[in-house]
Amino acid sequence: MLSRLLPTFLLFSLLLTGCTVFQPAAAKNNAGVVSDEMSNLLAANDPGLKYPVYASFAEIEPLFRQKNDDITYVINFWATWCRPCIREMEYFEQLSRQTDRDEVQVVMISLDKPGDVRTKMKDFVADRPLNLPVVSFTDNFYDGWIYKVDPAWQRGSIPVTLFYRNGQRYFNRGAISSFR
Repeated sequence: MLSRLLPTFLLFSLLLTGCTVFQPAAAKNNAGVVSDEMSNLLAANDPGLKYPVYASFAEIEPLFRQKNDDITYVINFWATWCRPCIREMEYFEQLSRQTDRDEVQVVMISLDKPGDVRTKMKDFVADRPLNLPVVSFTDNFYDGWIYKVDPAWQRGSIPVTLFYRNGQRYFNRGAISSFR
């Protein structure tokens, strides 16, 4: 099934980024963000952590607002205990390295349990320094917010990735198995 979705994902990625996704970009700050709103939302808000922690969907909802700024937004939901999530991270890292932040903005939203945010997740981020913005989202009432991300998302299964750009939107359920 994933092998059938991969060509669709790749085609959609090419369309959204104007076919520049696979061209090396100039040196840049890969973890940088393109707007003040995004920068504020992705700034650490808990002492001792390098990433922000949010407990309600209303706090992260601005990430999902469609923007008409010619930037492709890639929002991935993952967790430290999810092996497929961890395996696909390298592809998001590669995407971020090979594209300009003014073209693609990747955000990694962790769904680790609230009790793991300051332990397992903190250790994971320290042991595997991600060159991507990371957000900890601890609202475990999935049925109250997953449909707001995308109606196709069922029962909170991860990994999932939302891609959007200038009114176009694509929701990928399941792991991404390769960069190309």
